[in-house]
Amino acid sequence: MRYLFYFVHPSKFYVFRNSINALKSKGHHVDVIVISKDMLAELVEKEGWEYTNLFPKGRKMKGVSAYISSGINFFITIWRLWKYTRNKNYDLFITDDLLVFIGKLRKIPTFTFIDSDLKAIKQFSIILKMTDFVIAPDITNLEKYNAKKIAYKGYKELAYLHPNYFKPDIDIVKTFNPTLLPYFILRLVNFGAYHDVGMGGLSNENIKKLIGLLEKHGKVFITSERQLLNEFEKYRLTINPLHIAHALYYAEIFIGDSQTMTSEAAVLGTPAFRCNDFVGLLSVMEEKEKRYGLSFNYLPKQFNEMYAKIAELLSIPNFKKKFEDKKNKMLEEKIDLSAFLLELFESFPITINHYRDKYLKR
Repeated sequence: MRYLFYFVHPSKFYVFRNSINALKSKGHHVDVIVISKDMLAELVEKEGWEYTNLFPKGRKMKGVSAYISSGINFFITIWRLWKYTRNKNYDLFITDDLLVFIGKLRKIPTFTFIDSDLKAIKQFSIILKMTDFVIAPDITNLEKYNAKKIAYKGYKELAYLHPNYFKPDIDIVKTFNPTLLPYFILRLVNFGAYHDVGMGGLSNENIKKLIGLLEKHGKVFITSERQLLNEFEKYRLTINPLHIAHALYYAEIFIGDSQTMTSEAAVLGTPAFRCNDFVGLLSVMEEKEKRYGLSFNYLPKQFNEMYAKIAELLSIPNFKKKFEDKKNKMLEEKIDLSAFLLELFESFPITINHYRDKYLKR
C-alpha cells in the first residue's frame, strides 16, 4: 500500500515512529511530510527517513498575530500539499493537520490523530469536519465529531513508551548527571501556537521558587522552548532529543507547563506536576490524575498549592516506588498503541469494521 503521513508537531513523530518503521519494513511505500517546528525536522532526519519539509523556515511570522499568521498559512499549506500530491497516488493519508482537505479533494481516505477534547482546541473543528476518521483515546470527547472516532484504550505516549518499545538506559543519564545524584526536570513551553492564545503556565518567579525547593533534594535540570533568564541557563539540560524519555524515567519528579512531557513522565511512573491554563480541559490528563494518581494538575493561580504538594511528596521516603506500582496498574488496562495503529493502517479498510458499524461515505 501507499501511505502519506503529514504531521506538524514533534509528539506525532514519536506516535507514528514505530508504525512507520514497521510499514516500511513490510514493503509498503511510505512518504513523510513535516514542517520546521521545534525539533521535528531534526528528529525525522536522525531517524533516517526520506522526507519533505513543507515549511523549512517554520510557519511562524514575526510581528504577526497567531490568528492572522494561521489564516495566511492555511492557504499556503493547502497549496503546497496540493502541489506535492497532485502527481502521486496514495491509499491512505494520516495526519494531524490540513492534509484532510487534500484527502477530501482527491477522495483519499484520511485518518486524523488527536488526543485532546474538542473543548480545549475548538479551532481544530475545521480539521475534524473534513477528515474521514479520527483516531483518539476512548475517553476524549469530540462532541459532534464523536461519530468519526476510532477509539483506543490508551494514551498517545504508549505508542513509544510502552514497555514493548521503551527500555530505560541509565548510561544516558550519566551523560548529563555523571554522579547519578537524585535530580528533577522542569519543562517550559512558549505557548506560541494558535491554539495556545490566551494560555499560560509557569512564571519566572515560580521557577525560582521551585529551584529553591528542589535543590535541597538533588540537582535541577531545565528543558525549555522559551528563552531562559541568564540565571537559569546553568540548569539547562543538554541531551539528544531522542533520549529525553530516559531522563524523564530516572528523574525523581517532573514539573512543567507542557502537556506532552507531563504525560510522558506520568506513563513512565515519574510523579508529574503540570501547571497551565489547560488544566480541567483534557480528559486524558484528568484520567492520569484521578484514576491512576500518576500526575497532579494545577492552574497557574494554584501554584502555591502545587508547591505545597511537591514539598509534601519530597518528605515521603521512597515515594517513587508507589508510582511504579501505579504505572503498572495503568499498563495492565491500556493497549500497545503502535501495534493498534499498524493493524489499522495495514489492513485498511477491512479493520474499520472492527471499530465502526459502517464506513463513512463521502
